[in-house]
Amino acid sequence: MRKPSSVASLARSALSSLGRSQTSKEISTTPRMAFYLSTFRPLCLTAAGRQAVERFRHPPFVDASCRREPDFESAYPSISTICHGDLFAPRLHRGDRIAFLTVRRPYPGHDTPNWRLVAALEVVERFETHQAAAEWYRARALQLPSNCMVRDNPPLGVEHTAEPQKDLRQWELGYRKRTRRTGVFLACKAHCLRLREPPVVTESDLLNIFGKIPVTRNPPRINETQFNKLVSLFGGDCLTSR
Repeated sequence: MRKPSSVASLARSALSSLGRSQTSKEISTTPRMAFYLSTFRPLCLTAAGRQAVERFRHPPFVDASCRREPDFESAYPSISTICHGDLFAPRLHRGDRIAFLTVRRPYPGHDTPNWRLVAALEVVERFETHQAAAEWYRARALQLPSNCMVRDNPPLGVEHTAEPQKDLRQWELGYRKRTRRTGVFLACKAHCLRLREPPVVTESDLLNIFGKIPVTRNPPRINETQFNKLVSLFGGDCLTSR
C-alpha cells in the first residue's frame, strides 16, 4: 500500500501535468495576429479634393469620400465594409495589423507617380454591427467615426470630398447597401499615422519588400517581415501629424 504522502504527491503531479497540458492547448489554439496591406484614395487625389483641403483645413491624406474609409481621424481609427464590401473587414480580428498606402499617383510635390505610406493600424475591437460600434464609442464619450453608419451620424457634405459632383443620396445608398450585407466594423489604434506629409513609397521600395507590386483591390495578407519593412519607411517616432 502506498503511503498517504506518496498518493498526495502523485495527485499534485497529475494536476500539474493537466494544467500544463491545458495551457499548451490554449496557446496552440490562440489565433496569431495577421498582417495586411490595403490602399485608399486620399482627399488630395483630385483638384476638387485639394480645394477642400484648403477651404476646410482637412489633412490632405484623409480618405476622399463622404464617409472616410478608413476614418484615420477618429480617436480609434476605424475600418468598415463600405469600401471593399465583404472582401476585407470580415477577415480582420483583434490584434491584426494593417498598413495603408494611397493609390499610386503623382501627388503634389512629386511629378513621378508614387504611393504614400499613411498608417499602420492594429485592430483593438471587432463589432458585428455599426450600432454595436456606435455604442462602444459613445460609452467612451468619443465622437463617432465618419464611416459608422447609424441614424444620427450623417455623411459629410460633398464639398468635403474629392468628388463634389456626385449625388450624395446615391453615394450614401451605395454604402448602406454594403453594410446591410455585412456590418463588420473594426476599431483600431494607430501605431503610425501621417496625414499631412506621409513618406513617399516608390516602385523600387515595393519590389524590394514584396518582390512585386502587390495588387490591393482585395487587400492581401502579407507576412510580418514584409509589414515591418514597409512600416520602417515611417522612420523614427511616427505618431505625429494627424
